[in-house]
Amino acid sequence: MDETNGPVGEIPYERVIRATEIDMAELDVPIEPAGNIFWYNVDYPLYYFFQRHLSYDYYLMCEHDAVLNVDVDAFVREAHADSVDYVGLPCKEIGWPVQTGEGAYPDSFVLHQWLNCLSLHSNRSVAFLLERRQILARRFASREIPTWPNNEVFVPTEMFNNGFNVRTLADFGGVEQYTWWPPTLEDDLAKLRHQAFIHPVLEERKYIVSCLRFSDLLNYRNYARDGQLRRLLGRWSMLHLMPFFLKEFARQTLRRVAPTFLLKTLPATRNAGNFRQLILRLPSARS
Repeated sequence: MDETNGPVGEIPYERVIRATEIDMAELDVPIEPAGNIFWYNVDYPLYYFFQRHLSYDYYLMCEHDAVLNVDVDAFVREAHADSVDYVGLPCKEIGWPVQTGEGAYPDSFVLHQWLNCLSLHSNRSVAFLLERRQILARRFASREIPTWPNNEVFVPTEMFNNGFNVRTLADFGGVEQYTWWPPTLEDDLAKLRHQAFIHPVLEERKYIVSCLRFSDLLNYRNYARDGQLRRLLGRWSMLHLMPFFLKEFARQTLRRVAPTFLLKTLPATRNAGNFRQLILRLPSARS
């Protein structure tokens, strides 16, 4: 439980670990980017848990808007039978996360970009990744490397280039609904039981906001009868969508016409998933 913004009170479940961004400093890794480290480094909570519970053979990470339609025990047993160290999914589109890894690795290393919304890690791979994060942290502090590698490039690049056994989620079931965007409406889950892994899954309001947020509302092509936005939001009336549309249209218009220096003074905004943040200083806004 992330309590960076304050205690959340009683949680009706056992074995809950509470932490803040500041607590991650005990891992000897950078608090980078400050105020947004759990989005940028989804592997930090994994190491924080690992240091408290070293005895597990495998560690399964699942973000709050990801859904598994598989027997988790069977999934882990199958991975264990093949001595798998890391399971994730390659990104369909390579973006700015790869740029954050440039300069951190020798030219002989191939940089990879994988989604870690749902990922499985062997005990030895977690120990290795934490050690590598700490080594890179010292190089980052001394400015030997220009940027702090995003988790999407760091984890798979380390696994592939250091002899670990890597598999994709697609080896364990359907992933047609597993991506960073567009989202899946929570109401549609009953029709998607054949999909083993789904992400992101959002309730109605967050779904609508996400569909609008990551669509270019200033491009008239998005309003075509066969356009993607029509397909994503076609089940709702314009009257229902209008308040969401007007707010997002105004935001995108401001971003288009306002000077860059002014945009950087505005507070960052959370997207519909409530855990991915739009960072103005990065080359593009995704996830």
